[in-house]
This record gives sequence, C-alpha cells and structure tokens, in this order.
Amino acid sequence: MKFELKENDEKSLENHLKSAGVIDEEVSITDLAKAGDGNMNLTLRAETEKTNFIIKQANPFVQKYPSIAAPVERAKMEFTFYTEARKLDGVKDYLPFPYHFDDKNHLLVLEDLGKKGDYTRYYRSDLTLPPEVVKDLLHFLKLLHGAELKKKSIENKEMRKLNHTHIFDFPFRSDNGLDLNEIQRGLRNLAEEFIFSNEKLRTIAEKLGEKYLSATGPSLLHGDFFPGSWLDSSEGVKVIDPEFCFTGPAEFDLGVFKAHLIFCGMSDRGIKTLFRRYGDFDAELANQFAGIEILRRIFGMAQLPLERSINEKGTLTRKALKLLDL
Repeated sequence: MKFELKENDEKSLENHLKSAGVIDEEVSITDLAKAGDGNMNLTLRAETEKTNFIIKQANPFVQKYPSIAAPVERAKMEFTFYTEARKLDGVKDYLPFPYHFDDKNHLLVLEDLGKKGDYTRYYRSDLTLPPEVVKDLLHFLKLLHGAELKKKSIENKEMRKLNHTHIFDFPFRSDNGLDLNEIQRGLRNLAEEFIFSNEKLRTIAEKLGEKYLSATGPSLLHGDFFPGSWLDSSEGVKVIDPEFCFTGPAEFDLGVFKAHLIFCGMSDRGIKTLFRRYGDFDAELANQFAGIEILRRIFGMAQLPLERSINEKGTLTRKALKLLDL
C-alpha cells in the first residue's frame, strides 16, 4: 500500500520512518508542518526530540498547480543529484545530507538546514544580495560544473520535457490560456508588443530549447538555479531542490543564475565582474539562456514574487531581448 505524506499526520509518518529504519523506535515526531512554499513537491518539516528532518514526496502533479502533470521520478533524480554531487570536492559543503530515499513512495528524507528561508526576499528592490553569498553561489557552480563525474550522465528526460515546455514554448504562445492581465494589469499588452509577434524570438527559443533537450554533457547542472533554490542557513548559503538536474552545458545554469541576479537588482558591471571568477564559458550562450529565463518568468506560468510595475517589467523585457541579440 502506497504511503501518502500528509500535513499534521505525525503518527503515520513516524511509523513509516521507523519501519524504514530512518528513526529509532523510541523517537517521536513532535511537530509536522509545511517547510517553505515549494512549487513541485509536498515538503514538510518533521521535528523530533533529537533532530529535525525535511520530508519531500513527489506526487504525479505539480504541488502548486495540481492541474499540471509532473513525473514522480523527480524524487529519484533529486536523490541521484545529492548522491553524485556530494562526491565532488567542496560541493557537499553546500548541500543537505540525504538520509533516506523511498523509491516506491517517491519520498525523500533530508537534513533540515533551519528555518531562515530562501533568498526570494531579495527580489525586493529595497534589498541587495550580500556579495559573499553571490560569490559562494558562483563558487558552487564552478565546483559543480568543473568536476569529473564518475556517473557519466544524468538524463532526467521527463523533467526536462516538462521544463522545456514552460521555459522555451508556453510563454511565447499567445494561445497558451494564461490570463496575463490577471497576474498584472497591462501584462498582456506588453506580451503582445514584445513577445507574441516576435518571430525571431520564437525561432531562438526553439533552437535553445532543442539544445536544452538534446544535451548530454559535459557538466552536472543543478537545472533550476534561482533564489528559491538557495537556502539561508546558519552555516552560510546552501543549495536545494535539484530535481531538474541533468548533465549539459554549464551555460544553462550560468544563464539562469544571471537572469535572477538581474531580477535581484545586480548591475551589469557587477555581474560581469562576478562571472570573471568562474573562468571560461560561452558568454553569448549564457546570455541567451538568461534572456529566455527573464521572459519566461515575466510571461509564463512560473511567476516570481516580483514587486515591479508594468513599466519596470517592460524595461526587463527589453533587457532580455538585448541579451538575445534582438
């Protein structure tokens, strides 16, 4: 019988973890509640007398949008990432420890890194990402991308197909059914002016999408490197939620990273100076991925908690098109 993770059902989870050998018989779960506002999975924090855990279960749909189907194999992909990435020099210092993976129930038990939350608050215009955090995040990517994997490739095809739709296709279709004006008044007009009528943009998005889907290496990628996957902890910044991981071009992670540094208000000069620390990469390709990421976050389903006026989103849209050389 499949185990179903439920908020506030401490006893069922406690019995399940005991039967799996994750916690000892004398340990009790004293509290069980949501851990953050995750999009993909049901994610709970289980507190015990000894230690706390993060429990994640992948259902066959996106947790935030139940009408959108999603592969349950993403739990296994996340566990695979943690297992492989922790073997790489320096990388494990940025990751939670994976205590247990239950393949049958698509359940992952992780180290709890605390309640300070993620870095999405830095989308606010009155906050600035701490320079040491930004440097640490780039250092993490450099270590991750530059290491030689013992496991030659992680394909994660089903999750890439899902991501492909929402990054490279859905936001650029005028008939996608998303009510942009419900998100923000005037957003549909902005899309009609810059996005839906732009055939060159559609062509570039298709080509980048093909590159994303067909990639087989050379680097291990996080796959969704944005502030919602950066966790503030007492030990510094940590990286979580790698269920979109795959082996592909480093420029994809770098491009997504750059896009969100822009959303967080970092200057072009600051980003350029920062990225010099990374070393060699295809700057044009990274810029293209950054441009697409900005546009899909403004005009697609995966909205961010951005406090921006329509005029400011117009400025960001034009900046994204410039990154795409349009």
